[in-house]
Amino acid sequence: MIHPDDDGADEWALRWRARIWVGGGVFIALALITFGIWAVATADRPDGGPAVIRGLPAAGPADAAPGGFGMRVKSVRCGVSAVGPDGLEQRAQGQFCLLDVRVTNNGLEPELFDSSAQRVYDTNGAAYAVADEAAVFLNDDSPTLLDEIEPGSSVNGVLPFDVPKDAQLSEVSLNGSTATPGIRMSLPTAE
Repeated sequence: MIHPDDDGADEWALRWRARIWVGGGVFIALALITFGIWAVATADRPDGGPAVIRGLPAAGPADAAPGGFGMRVKSVRCGVSAVGPDGLEQRAQGQFCLLDVRVTNNGLEPELFDSSAQRVYDTNGAAYAVADEAAVFLNDDSPTLLDEIEPGSSVNGVLPFDVPKDAQLSEVSLNGSTATPGIRMSLPTAE
């Protein structure tokens, strides 16, 4: 039996109290991490991705925000069945819709434009990604969308999208990269 005046009893109780506090802290940390994961996994997301912006006037060079890319869709051409040189052409599963774009680097350093981050949407809300292999054939001028774009410089290029033959494109989502939310805006009428 331990005598009440014995220092060993106080040391034993102090160790157990410390263990209880540490165990409680670990439990609370795990509970907060679990809640954080649950909150992110169940967060409401707008249907169709990024915010839709309609009816805004065209932005001029003075309106460009520093950093990132500015992009202007000059025209849309649909109904193209294949692109590329004979023998190497890329055939569309449906049809290629080609967006003629002008991309401006608003940043302070040369950057690569991530064409794979761009999406078009049809009138039913279905999204379509850039057909990367077709983009190589369509952007063979110098400089191209595939090269680094110098700060303040603009490059013309073509973004091809393989869409069903009956698809009617209505909007495009413009993104600097896959990590940015981008903006969604109406497309000009296809030629």
